[in-house]
Amino acid sequence: MNAGGPYASAVAKASAEPDLAADGRDAPAGVLLPHLSGPAACLRQVLAAHAVRGCADIVEIGGAGLPLTHFLTHAPKSVTVIDPKIPPFSAERLNGRACTVRHLAAKLQAVALEPRLGMALVLLGLSLRPFGRASATPPALLALAQAADVLVIDYALELPRALGQIGDLIATRPEPPLIDLALTIDDPALSKAGFARRRFLAFGRA
Repeated sequence: MNAGGPYASAVAKASAEPDLAADGRDAPAGVLLPHLSGPAACLRQVLAAHAVRGCADIVEIGGAGLPLTHFLTHAPKSVTVIDPKIPPFSAERLNGRACTVRHLAAKLQAVALEPRLGMALVLLGLSLRPFGRASATPPALLALAQAADVLVIDYALELPRALGQIGDLIATRPEPPLIDLALTIDDPALSKAGFARRRFLAFGRA
């Protein structure tokens, strides 16, 4: 099995060798952005964990500070979190059960991702950036979004970068979202940053 679990193979050194005694629930989260440090910001992770509860393999793009790993309650086979700001981490258990957990400190475009049956793709706080000549939403990501059994996206309605990316991601799905929520998180730091008004989407196979 490669360093990123069944879906991800890092081009750069993105993950340490697995610690067989470690558990994914103890993975370091990294630096939490100030506007996401309020007690209500993690509502998005709670909703996402519910949406992917039937998926065997989970890939999260982003997640430094609040990785979805810490919020999962079911028993997936693998969890891969990709974010250049997340501390590298590897474990073979999650919540005391067998699970390949990989936190990869890498840019999305530096990781090879392969879709697989039963996969969930999660993008919370959508705000992808280009990497060299690679697009912020490269074809590999769009293919993954199309193939995922469950696709979860959360984005701020007043963030231009997210508004420029959400259309391409939604276009990969032939079906309407199973969940389409308008959220206003009444947190002073989030409101000051202009990110309190949000949209939460979950696509799944009917």
